[in-house]
Amino acid sequence: MHPILRKSGVFVMAILMGAMICSVSAAAGDILYTTLGPGSSYDGSNGIFVDGSNYNNVVAANPFTLGAGATVADAVLALGNYQGNNNPVTLYIESDNGGVPGSIIATLSQAGTILPFGNGSGGGLVTFNCSGAQCALGAGSYWLVAWEKDPNTQQVWDFTYQDQQGNFAFNQLGSPTGPWTQDFYYQNAFQIDGVATEPGTLLVLIPGLFAAGYSLRRRLLA
Repeated sequence: MHPILRKSGVFVMAILMGAMICSVSAAAGDILYTTLGPGSSYDGSNGIFVDGSNYNNVVAANPFTLGAGATVADAVLALGNYQGNNNPVTLYIESDNGGVPGSIIATLSQAGTILPFGNGSGGGLVTFNCSGAQCALGAGSYWLVAWEKDPNTQQVWDFTYQDQQGNFAFNQLGSPTGPWTQDFYYQNAFQIDGVATEPGTLLVLIPGLFAAGYSLRRRLLA
């Protein structure tokens, strides 16, 4: 067999393996779930308060679903500071408990400052980072819960693009763990980012790649 043909078989195998590995690593930074519209748009004129006890004491919760296991990197919320102080919002990922938030799974930390709600764009997009093993989630239903613990801070969580409706939960007790009032209301604007994980995919495909390479090598030897 000519050495070029032998090398060709190895080269094709390398390409197949490289393409497989790249396809897995390219998943970094996936949008896992979003209620944002085109170009990350949202309703900058309307929303629901997330505020402390000297206002309405509202804690707001929106559901989201993961179709496959994933590691959450961050959540991006459309938020604006309405009045009072401008202390950070605490954001939680919570389990689903029969259509309302259940127990706290992960706590996300706000990065940056929330802009004024009256700036013409409802504030802006604010990132909340998730770190550690708590951010690895399986496929299923979850809740994103926003809590403002400072009694003198009033924030607004903007509604979605074109004010889409869906399941929603809230309480006016300043409690991130409820009890909750369940409602069908306008959804709030947010996005969940991270890395979709599919354990075993690479191991399943590797034998097939080797089989394809072996078959190609036999044809080249013939």
